[in-house]
Amino acid sequence: MGFTRRAFLQQLGAALAAWGVSESGLWMMGDRYRQVLAAPTPRKLALLVGINQYPGGTVLEGCVTDVELQRELLTHRFGFQSTDIITLTDQQATQAAVETAFMEHLIQQARSGDVVVFHFSGFGSILPAQSAAETEQPSLVMADAPIPGGEVPIVGDMLRDTLGLLLRSLKTDQVTTILDTSYTYPGNPLQGNLRIRSHHNPSTAQPTDVELSLQTQLLSRLNLNRQSAAQPFDQLPGVILAATDEEQWATEANWNRFSAGLFTYALTQSLWQSTPATSVQISLGQVAEQVRQRVNQQHPQLRGQKSKALAIAPYFSTTSVGAEGTVISVDETGKTVQLWLGGLPAPLLEQYGIHSLFKLLPVADSQTTANSALETAQLQITAREGLTAKATVCCTNAATSAEEGMPLIQVGQLVQETVRVLPRNIGLTVALDGSLERIERVDAISAFSALPHISSAIAGEQPADYLFSKVPTKQTQLASLSSASLSVQSSYGLFSLGRDVILNTTGEGGEAVKVAVRRLVPKLQTLLAAKLLNLTVNQDTSQLKVRATLEMLAPQERLLRQRETMRTLPASAQPTPVSVPTADLLQVPMGSRIRYRVENQNPQPIYTLLLVLDSANNLVSLHTPTSPLNSELESEQPAAAIAPQTTVTLPIAAAGADWTLQGPPGLAAAYLICSVAPFAQSLAALATGTQSANATSTVMPISNPLEVAQAILDDLHRDSQATSPVSAPDAFVLDVNTWTTLHFVYQVG
Repeated sequence: MGFTRRAFLQQLGAALAAWGVSESGLWMMGDRYRQVLAAPTPRKLALLVGINQYPGGTVLEGCVTDVELQRELLTHRFGFQSTDIITLTDQQATQAAVETAFMEHLIQQARSGDVVVFHFSGFGSILPAQSAAETEQPSLVMADAPIPGGEVPIVGDMLRDTLGLLLRSLKTDQVTTILDTSYTYPGNPLQGNLRIRSHHNPSTAQPTDVELSLQTQLLSRLNLNRQSAAQPFDQLPGVILAATDEEQWATEANWNRFSAGLFTYALTQSLWQSTPATSVQISLGQVAEQVRQRVNQQHPQLRGQKSKALAIAPYFSTTSVGAEGTVISVDETGKTVQLWLGGLPAPLLEQYGIHSLFKLLPVADSQTTANSALETAQLQITAREGLTAKATVCCTNAATSAEEGMPLIQVGQLVQETVRVLPRNIGLTVALDGSLERIERVDAISAFSALPHISSAIAGEQPADYLFSKVPTKQTQLASLSSASLSVQSSYGLFSLGRDVILNTTGEGGEAVKVAVRRLVPKLQTLLAAKLLNLTVNQDTSQLKVRATLEMLAPQERLLRQRETMRTLPASAQPTPVSVPTADLLQVPMGSRIRYRVENQNPQPIYTLLLVLDSANNLVSLHTPTSPLNSELESEQPAAAIAPQTTVTLPIAAAGADWTLQGPPGLAAAYLICSVAPFAQSLAALATGTQSANATSTVMPISNPLEVAQAILDDLHRDSQATSPVSAPDAFVLDVNTWTTLHFVYQVG
């Protein structure tokens, strides 16, 4: 899709004329638009832009994947027709092509009440002010090469002000704009093991005449002056979902056989799990949790005129039940399918094993015989590559409808997880930072290779869990370090993938690499244990009926967060209000007293563990079930169990003791693990690992975290054997009917 400047200007004039006459009431964003939200949307339109390949050899790796993630989500979860979605990738995504597609596909076609989505993944940048009276302008970098021959470089960027004018030109306010990009360039394309989505423009760079002409015509049609063009995001129509704050960097990551924007993957994965009760604030809060665990200096943003409205559904569209993916192709036998698994968290997808099972959800307009034949059928994974998997029908003899001869399985059918299979040999990968000298890298590779369950990789080239790098003496305790600040080296430590220092991992100045690696062994085991616990999180897929509420007792009493197993709720159920939904990470002040209220809504007892990776990156136990629980109802169940239809509070405070957050500032993650059977091996491992703990203390430090995490997986595997049809001796087989792990992430500060 290519355009000359002349052709673009001709189409621009035609497009503006087509919609400019009848828009006198476009900007009246009052009660009549609130009424539109409740009305059926006659049409859903999307323009998705993703650019990996830029002129001059500058590349990103995950932007085209972002477009694919959005397209599959919009098509299979939000009811967009494939013909109403335009995608422009790499060389297709020139300034002329993107702006023309916006006008012709979105502005000309969208009517009041329609739903519009615009997504951009690629480089962002800054263009200098054109005069003393103006300010520098953020821009979206398109695939155009700079125009040669002038005294100053002319770049084909789309100015963010232009995007704002295009959005204001829409006839609908039900518009969602997703920007997985950033504008400030840090001087290095890598931040730890993550790639930065910002590009440096020359200090004299100027936008094209075509871009300025488009702005002038849009301003004229909207009856605005040029000062009105630079409106903040909060005043633009609909909602703006931005990957990060203005002065921060958007990043993308490598996973096994694919790359994607951290923000886009977390957003689309969260929305695969959306239900009618899901709001855009709830979704973005979940996204912030995922992103901040990998890079603490990337804060997703929710902006736009409708960002404060609590009842806004993601993409202004309702969904039914959540799903982990969809069928994207069926072979001629009807027994083998290709699945899209974008609804699984990326760290879990990396470890997702063959033999895992999914059930098919019935298609609303399918024949009854076909749907009933699928009630017992499941799909078993036989191979997986990146985001797609090959699966075959199992657990039933039916393959096609006897009456019609049609395949029972249809493209577009949603799938839900029933059995999770994980390898037993899961390890931790540590990326070696580019700031290390060659001899340091050689020593580090040798040292890490000698450790069980630990491997190394080169930063920016392979997927990894953490980063190993040098630490300046004066900054060993800083929460985050930029590449530019690492010029004075003295010791070594571990960092998050986004180069945030992992507390308590820095050593003394002058230590050798191999000495540093040996020193880090206990912390590496703790981080691997946390990785294993993360792989058990299944609040979106579990069939156990459990609800947990995080409460603050002091300095004030209030409810902080609630988690529950969403798949056990009726489709029309609304969650119990806990607090005003927030699009940011939960903040809990140091010194706060907090607890968890756990409700067992099952007809049978459940058994629980409560483990926390605290802000100092130590794994601690807050509930080891060796004493009666603090039940609000009388119970005749064993001390370690929560009786049916019973609520308890955790942790159990010993006499005169309470759970108070001591700090230091940083991220903390809690894992409430519930099972239908006792944690026999886990309790034995915990008994060994907490022997040195104060018997009256609420917080029990665990000295053998990896052993405990492996024992938990063994217990969950054992408990699944009675119900799971899967046999995989070399793997953990986990049936979603037998356990749930509810996950709480918060910032201590």
